Amino acid sequence: MTSRFSRRECLVSTGLLALTASPLRSWAEDAEGEQIASRPVIGKPVACRTIPLGQAGLRRVVTAIAADPRGEYLAAAGDDYKIRILRTSDLKVVRTLVEHGDIVRTLDFDPTGKQLVSAGNDGRLILWNRDEAFRFIREVAGSPALAEVTFAPDGSGLAAVGFESEVFLLGNGEGQRVSLQCACQDLRAVRYRDDAAVLAVAGRCGTLHLFDSETQECTEHRLHAGRIRDIVFLPSGSRAVCVAEDGFVSVFDTAGIQPPRRFRASTGKLFAVTVLNADLVAVAGSDNIIRVVDWNKGQIVRRLEGHTGSVIALDSQSGLLFSGSYDATLRRWSIADIVAGRQRIAGAGANGNGPRVD
Repeated sequence: MTSRFSRRECLVSTGLLALTASPLRSWAEDAEGEQIASRPVIGKPVACRTIPLGQAGLRRVVTAIAADPRGEYLAAAGDDYKIRILRTSDLKVVRTLVEHGDIVRTLDFDPTGKQLVSAGNDGRLILWNRDEAFRFIREVAGSPALAEVTFAPDGSGLAAVGFESEVFLLGNGEGQRVSLQCACQDLRAVRYRDDAAVLAVAGRCGTLHLFDSETQECTEHRLHAGRIRDIVFLPSGSRAVCVAEDGFVSVFDTAGIQPPRRFRASTGKLFAVTVLNADLVAVAGSDNIIRVVDWNKGQIVRRLEGHTGSVIALDSQSGLLFSGSYDATLRRWSIADIVAGRQRIAGAGANGNGPRVD
């Protein structure tokens, strides 16, 4: 992934989306003074399982996590450059991967759960074979420092972004690499839509860049006044949910059918978002709180407290929500408990305390 890759300009296409960047720019800037979109939150606290990352007396800050699609494992990276594979049932470490020589910033399982990919500051993008005790498969050489890597939904390859303006597309074979050029520096987030027809990329400029997978043309949509840190697509649909350092959550229809929506979720910075079910996403960031958001209503319906450092990573799988923090702990939450709590408080009055964790 060096200058020997071919460069393609990020062209503006009017066919992919009906909305243009100009009105979205003013919409993002005008929303700065909005109130936090919330509602009274009461009910039984949501319990969680908490473990420190690392050995006793030598705890490690969590830098990335990824949940196994089969529901058996959680991969967690720490600031000692190691990747720990934990059983989701008891959060016991069953394997430690030690190839990286600097901070691991991104982890992802392929859709089948057969492979894990890791990458970060050392410029090494490594594939691991889950079915063979997470054996080292191969390394993609020549990478810059990478902020996020994601598998294509059909397993056909990978997309990666770093701290500059290039978007890297990697095939499953050696030498199958393409470099796209984005009109934004310091890219932090990359995600495929479920149908793999659109690749969403974002970073420092607060703009969502949407690449057409066939033509590789790009449309730009200004959503945030701060750096976008994470993107997810809602299940089997065209809507993307973005979180940013301006504390806002945005919902954007990449098919151009529904207008974009945006609401403030925190007065701090937001770093991570994950889907809980068809109605709810979890977002978290610098104020140590995980917020459960009804994306359609633009409301915060639950607060999950207990972390004592910024929550840098979220993922969900098989009815469980996982969170990783600068407080050097991992937490496992039951989505059923979160949803049940939401159902109990529907229509409740404004008095009461917000949810806590044990």
